[in-house]
Amino acid sequence: MSLRSKTLILLGLAACSDITATSDGVATLLIEIPSPAQVEVGETIGLVATPLDANGEVVAAPVYWIALDSTVAVDSAAGLLTGLIPKSTGRVVARTGDLYSSPLSFSVLERADTLIRIAPSQDTVEAGESESGVLEVRLDGGEPPAPLSGRVIVYQVVDPVFGVAESRTVELTGGGLVQGTKTTASGSTSPGIRLHRRSGYQAPDSAVVTASAWRPGGESIPGSGVRFTVRFVNP
Repeated sequence: MSLRSKTLILLGLAACSDITATSDGVATLLIEIPSPAQVEVGETIGLVATPLDANGEVVAAPVYWIALDSTVAVDSAAGLLTGLIPKSTGRVVARTGDLYSSPLSFSVLERADTLIRIAPSQDTVEAGESESGVLEVRLDGGEPPAPLSGRVIVYQVVDPVFGVAESRTVELTGGGLVQGTKTTASGSTSPGIRLHRRSGYQAPDSAVVTASAWRPGGESIPGSGVRFTVRFVNP
């Protein structure tokens, strides 16, 4: 499961005159982009623009895309945006007729290569202990390869399966069965994620936690789904 989402932006159109609508009657564009607005080097994501008239109704009019910076490339007709230069910002605009949208800015990220497990795949929480060790992974990428900071890693308890979250007998650092947290300069998350006994409940004999990361367009990064098995010794 990815925690990424989409953002809908309603943009007015501008021209070099007092024109307020195209000959097709387009007054605004409803644009759908990833949230946050990011793209990796070499990754291609889709941008969607829907023309609307002054009443908010959809207009059957063509929309074209233009890259304003050399840090990104965009397919004029299809709206496919590709990151070119890492650690930069790239802007694009949408055009319909003689009217243009406001610029849309995207952060161009270094390409993530792999998610690596650093901590042992198995851990034991003894009776009298409340939590596991840190379930550490590291995200590497770029050229030359190095740890990547500011990227989200999602931890999830996948076994046992709880019918409702309130019935959980274990939980991740911060509470709950799913946690997304950003990497630091080390490529790992801070604070580190652990698996905890839930106060007032008896922990299962064992539990499985996965760690995953995704590219801005939603593709999982190699190594995602890495598993940790935590065994509990109950009093």
